[in-house]
Amino acid sequence: MKENLWGICLTFLYVKTCVSLPSSDKVLAEVGKDVSLPCGKDTNGDIIWLKDKIPVIKYIKERKTYGSNAKDQTRYSVPSHRTNDLSLKDVKMIDSGTYICQYQQTNIRTVELFVFQVSVSPSTSLLLSEDLVMELTSSPSPVPGLVSWEKDGTEQSTDPKLEENNVQLNSKGLYVCRIKIDGGNKLDISRQITVFGFHDPPPIVYTSGKSPVILPWIFNFKIRDKLLLPEVHVEKGFITYQSNVLNQLNVMEGAASWPATSNSRDATQISNDLSIHLLNPEGGLYRVEILLRIGDRKKNLIREVYLASLTVPVSNSDISPNTKVPLECKVDRIDIKWTLCWHQWQTSHEKCGKPGNQIWNTEVTAGNETVVTWTCSVTSGKERLASANVTLAVKPDLLDPSSSLFWVMVGVGIFILLLTVVFITLVIAWKRRVRRARHRAWLLENLHQQRRCECKGFSPQRLKENI
Repeated sequence: MKENLWGICLTFLYVKTCVSLPSSDKVLAEVGKDVSLPCGKDTNGDIIWLKDKIPVIKYIKERKTYGSNAKDQTRYSVPSHRTNDLSLKDVKMIDSGTYICQYQQTNIRTVELFVFQVSVSPSTSLLLSEDLVMELTSSPSPVPGLVSWEKDGTEQSTDPKLEENNVQLNSKGLYVCRIKIDGGNKLDISRQITVFGFHDPPPIVYTSGKSPVILPWIFNFKIRDKLLLPEVHVEKGFITYQSNVLNQLNVMEGAASWPATSNSRDATQISNDLSIHLLNPEGGLYRVEILLRIGDRKKNLIREVYLASLTVPVSNSDISPNTKVPLECKVDRIDIKWTLCWHQWQTSHEKCGKPGNQIWNTEVTAGNETVVTWTCSVTSGKERLASANVTLAVKPDLLDPSSSLFWVMVGVGIFILLLTVVFITLVIAWKRRVRRARHRAWLLENLHQQRRCECKGFSPQRLKENI
């Protein structure tokens, strides 16, 4: 009986003490954002919110007054007296601390506010090759809980400070700082980073002979438009060949373009494309420099492209069938992963050298075809970066039945034979008529003579019948 009584007493004591204790919450907020601190008590309009035990805002019979801790009164409010939650706008670092929701001098709820801020240096808009620094700070300090940085869903770091030197175009994207403190409270702070510049051109561009060629420089913003993005501006730019200025960029009202010269001009009018068209290219190293500016920050962007010559032998003619023909393809520069290959498209035949070799010699057998074209290509996997053709003209074998000329000659021979037969037939017929005509003339002459003379046993009537 005594044990049951003690149990009832302990239960009553727990309800009177523990249950009546004010609940405590942790709220995470970002600088500059709005936050709501929960009270969860309907007090018919009477409520007091304190920060660090000093009143911030009071409602007594729905009459509002501010305490000394309310530095900017317009930022504090209690939107609904059903819950009496405290609304705090434009959160600042000094707002962190312990907030108490109090009713009739009784603490109803205690809320700990943690304030976080992410600083970005030099800016969320960067120029290519600048250094990016993003740092998480908090109040109270140091940063409580666990921190991780993610970019486009991939974790980058677990430190409050994230650094990325020499940013490239692929550095742009959405960076998210994830904060997690005890009790499962979480906060995500995101920053969208933009990088302005141009894409890496291929290190080598190939040309065959003196054919015109395009050197590509593609930007990730509309550099040709007059109304450029407000963050980025083009100051100047030029292209050099062997340390000599080949062309200078025209910049007018923010729009950039290459002026036409005797040797080069704009390759396109696409808004983000400043590729240049070389009309009479010379092999060697070409270098483009573009000076961009964002605010007071400037960056000189430099890219180099090597123009390499693809050389193949001249086309051969009068090659005898089944003759071995040497083919040589060479370039003055090639990437170690690229390959020189000879292709024969009619037969889908292919011969490739080793990756990175600048010369590829091979030998092919000239078939019976009249004309065969072989193509030398610089290949990267299945992609052909440049090509040059060689034509082999095979001298036909007149006695080869597979040769079309053989059957042409057979046709011509048959035609000549037919003409000869017709001619001989006509000649024979003509000669036969001549002989018959002579024979008839001879008979007539004999008849005329027989009529004059009286020959014994001669029958003129029979002679007429023979005629």
